[in-house]
Amino acid sequence: MFSGVLFDFSGTLFDDRSVLDPARAAVGDEVITGVLAHVDSPEGIAARQGCDVSRERHRAVWTALIAESGTYSGTVVDAIYHALTDPSAWRPYPDTARVVTALHDRGTRVGVVSNIGWDIRPALADAGVLDLLDTVVLSCEHGLEKPDPALFTLACDKLGLPPASVLYVGDDPLKDGAAVRVGMPVYLLPTERSADRDRGLDAVLRLA
Repeated sequence: MFSGVLFDFSGTLFDDRSVLDPARAAVGDEVITGVLAHVDSPEGIAARQGCDVSRERHRAVWTALIAESGTYSGTVVDAIYHALTDPSAWRPYPDTARVVTALHDRGTRVGVVSNIGWDIRPALADAGVLDLLDTVVLSCEHGLEKPDPALFTLACDKLGLPPASVLYVGDDPLKDGAAVRVGMPVYLLPTERSADRDRGLDAVLRLA
């Protein structure tokens, strides 16, 4: 039995594969396809290392990558970046609110720890879970990124619980799995996911 649960945000509670909607960004499908291909390329992934330690760095890195992916005006680059960071573009998985609510109702302390370069609290509020959370720890607000153990320690401190009593739930073996380095049990979700299907979060209720 755990006294607390900390969740990752992107790919764990909220879908991360349908955020850059061409209609929302007011650009064509081919533009979004090109942008995603570039940011997810080995070079793009390398460029994104450390980009979530501040809002300024996140914007600088992502707009540079977007601009590099095609011959786009500054207006188009800004529109795509805005779509990426628009809280209303992020959709919770169908089981997100149900599981967070159940944990809260049990008296389990619940929080979110995210590598992110913008404030996700409006997205959490739209999903109806912000008021159920005891803490929201964002990398861009603390100058720390997972897998840095200090970020997990900080989140546990904010819950007021020792790491061994807090279950960490994520989807990235490297970044989220690093929670074990501070003594936290970790539950990793499978890679395969869809915005329209439960993420498998009900397993957390059995574990916790």
